[in-house]
Amino acid sequence: MTWHTTTRLAENLYRLSEPFGAIEPRVGVTTANMYLVIGQEGAALIDSGLGIGDVRAEIRKLTSLPCLVLNTHYHWDHIGANSLFTERAIHESEADLLAQEQDVSWFRPALQSPTARAVLPACFAPAAYRVIPQPATRVLHDNDVIDLGGRTLRVLHVPGHSPGHVAYVDEASHTLFTGDAAYLGPVYACFEGSDPVALARSVRRLAALEGVLTTCPGHNDIITGRDWLGELAEGIEAAIAGKVAGQRRDDVIVGREFRFAAFSVWLP
Repeated sequence: MTWHTTTRLAENLYRLSEPFGAIEPRVGVTTANMYLVIGQEGAALIDSGLGIGDVRAEIRKLTSLPCLVLNTHYHWDHIGANSLFTERAIHESEADLLAQEQDVSWFRPALQSPTARAVLPACFAPAAYRVIPQPATRVLHDNDVIDLGGRTLRVLHVPGHSPGHVAYVDEASHTLFTGDAAYLGPVYACFEGSDPVALARSVRRLAALEGVLTTCPGHNDIITGRDWLGELAEGIEAAIAGKVAGQRRDDVIVGREFRFAAFSVWLP
């Protein structure tokens, strides 16, 4: 089994996924996803994943163009391979955080389990795992446009999961990249810096976008259709208002979990 699984989604658009769930199933997601968008003059990698294996080598199989990393936010499982790239962009409010060392000591024991070892690259050393901090070379703002040459990505500031979380819209392929702001699975608004009310507003904003046919999230499966975004916003709002019952959790992640049919919402 190879560490990265590459899937062609459309012309010059690829998903590269890592088997996060095989390493730490208690987080509740199956994959960590990255997306490669290729223009005529450059390429963009939306998030760089866990930093296990050589994602840059995988990208070189798909394009020889210079590649800019566009982080959706600063959390370790989305910036893990940033150090392999010379250009790294993130929202202005998280630029300083991107350059700070993150504590992944809790994750190292999971990397040494038999299930993990079955999928990890043979040369990988679990005890030495760390995310190498690298500063941003470009800061992003709401409604910025990333020009890749004949193809653009628009930046949407969608705080809530984290203060500087952004989504990206690729109008050429009618695709929305949501990172951890919205996906079918456990949506976390219980971390340091999270803001559940802001997250509800952000998901409402994403649900109102026109022309989106496909949503590419930071974890789990690709999603078609848009009704689920409105349902997610309603679920977050209901959890905040106390209209549904939540359950206290204090395993790997600490918070109150509110379960719905296709997702769950985690609040502090």
